[in-house]
Amino acid sequence: MRILVIGDLHGRMPKIHFKQFDCIVCVGDFSWDGEIGEIYKSLFKKGNKSSYEEYIDKYVGKRNLRRMEKESLARGRKILEYLNSFGKPVFIVPGNWDQSYGETRIKDIEKTNYNYLKAFYDWWLGDKTNPALTKGLKNIKDCQYKNHKFSGVNFLGYGLVSAYESLNIRKKKIKKQVNEEEYEKLRRAYGRIHSKLDNVFKSRDKKMPTMFITHNVPYNTKLDVIKDKASSAHNKHAGSSLAREMCIRYKPLVCVGGHIHEHFGKDRIGKTVVINAGFGKDANTLIDLNEETGKIRKIEFYKGYKKVKK
Repeated sequence: MRILVIGDLHGRMPKIHFKQFDCIVCVGDFSWDGEIGEIYKSLFKKGNKSSYEEYIDKYVGKRNLRRMEKESLARGRKILEYLNSFGKPVFIVPGNWDQSYGETRIKDIEKTNYNYLKAFYDWWLGDKTNPALTKGLKNIKDCQYKNHKFSGVNFLGYGLVSAYESLNIRKKKIKKQVNEEEYEKLRRAYGRIHSKLDNVFKSRDKKMPTMFITHNVPYNTKLDVIKDKASSAHNKHAGSSLAREMCIRYKPLVCVGGHIHEHFGKDRIGKTVVINAGFGKDANTLIDLNEETGKIRKIEFYKGYKKVKK
């Protein structure tokens, strides 16, 4: 079986460079980051003291923001319509740009460190890709907290996540920022994400190899190191710690992710081959899988890939 992998697109229509394939895997972030991306750049500029809500009210307007969000989804929808047109299964997870977050009761997200992290834990529980992107597209298979079987392979997914989730990694810093009651609430919130993904792995067909599709690549590999010198996370790992844990615990054959746009290539966590699917219209990878043995014959990265400047 030949599996075509498409990287983060952010509204850019992909070019398909590998013509022979049996199915497609996409790691999310289909929706356009244009206008909304500019808002975030301005919001996080040095010297800005406005909260997100204050900034939107003052400089953008809620009605204008809704228009931008609708246009962002429309661009993502066109991409999925195009991929759907090949008549092959397209296994996807939502990215953090795809407006697919779960609900949260937290109102003032930036008021405290507890509010900020708790909101993300709630958002990351979202269990489906936004229907505006997928409705009516029969070949699109939403893998968010789900497992789909195809041609002797499990395709299961975990999207949305944009940073490491583990409180153990954050523990030293977080313990100084929240009280004991808040820390316990955060621990339980993280536990819900952990259990939800754990149950998906337990439900897979253990006789079949597993393709683990994540939005963010696993934590602590050469594929999740931030290289941008202007970033506060320069030279630090920013992948998903839960994705890493699942790779160690359940040993999927392949874990395919993206989000960290600075990389395009492969690494390994134990028995699992980890792939960062890259960013932009030329981000194509082809995985040739031996269906009889359940092993990888070959992985090809499109040689004409060029890093896209954001």
